[in-house]
Amino acid sequence: MIPKYISLKNKLNNDILENKYPIGSKLPTEVELAKEYKVSRSTVRQALDLLVEQGIIDKHWGSGNTVIAKSDNSKSKTVMVLLPNNKDAVFTDVFSDISSMLMKNGFEVEFHSTQNSYQLERQYLQLLMNDIYAGLIIMMARSNFPSTNVDLLQLQCKRQLPIVFIDTAPSAIYNPVIISTDNYGRGYQMARHLINRGHKKLGGIFVNDNYSSIQAFSGFTDAIRDANLEIIDNSYHFCNYHDPQGVNSRTNAGINRFLKYAYDTVSAVYVDDPNITGDGTFPIFTSSLTPSKSLGKECANAIMEIKKNGNSKSVTIPFKAN
Repeated sequence: MIPKYISLKNKLNNDILENKYPIGSKLPTEVELAKEYKVSRSTVRQALDLLVEQGIIDKHWGSGNTVIAKSDNSKSKTVMVLLPNNKDAVFTDVFSDISSMLMKNGFEVEFHSTQNSYQLERQYLQLLMNDIYAGLIIMMARSNFPSTNVDLLQLQCKRQLPIVFIDTAPSAIYNPVIISTDNYGRGYQMARHLINRGHKKLGGIFVNDNYSSIQAFSGFTDAIRDANLEIIDNSYHFCNYHDPQGVNSRTNAGINRFLKYAYDTVSAVYVDDPNITGDGTFPIFTSSLTPSKSLGKECANAIMEIKKNGNSKSVTIPFKAN
């Protein structure tokens, strides 16, 4: 026989799915549920505890039980992956490694490209509210800026959804698991590489709303300072990851105008985003470094570790020369 508390949990779950108790609403009290379903308060308590464990309700002493999600368990073996771009070669490789590792271990993978948009990111995070997923791997939209979607992430943390962040996590998330590459070290190594080749005045182009690029800028300028060389303000240009309407920070013409003036002062300009190019009139230097481990595989391993043990360690992957 199915235990009474399991049967009650399933009945309550069906009532939630059928919108008898919509998301955000309060369930009846334990006494009211016991009377309605003709069971003991102990049975009600056990059923509610299961719904809490599955992230369907949020239970707080003195304030009742709030419905926070619906679940028909159709996504219980699916990991959602949110990345800024589905065309960039770097992200394609990351997703490919995540997929191959997770699928070998019996998981499905659901990929969405946020296009570095807060709005799109929110739409996809809201999909998590309607089901119980196996996990989430996310590179935050506009990762160098505060997230507008931290409320949804905090709610998923309450539901104990395994979450792995790529590069950085919102400061409001407690003890996040972050898999990152050593972008500070990448910037530092690239500056040292150019200095060792005889360049004493350096410039750069970085992405102002991307956490990893700003970390690279920090490493790049620290290496220049450590070499007792001058940091020349006007030789640095900051682009957006995606230009909003009416802004042209990434156009070839705009990049070329910057390079024209920068090369009046410097002998080398490092470009941190390989998708940024000029028209070829002026030389640019891009990173020749690669991560020493697969970022995607480390993310997949972290999700599986959380599923198995309830937690995982953050990892920072160093870069190596090709």
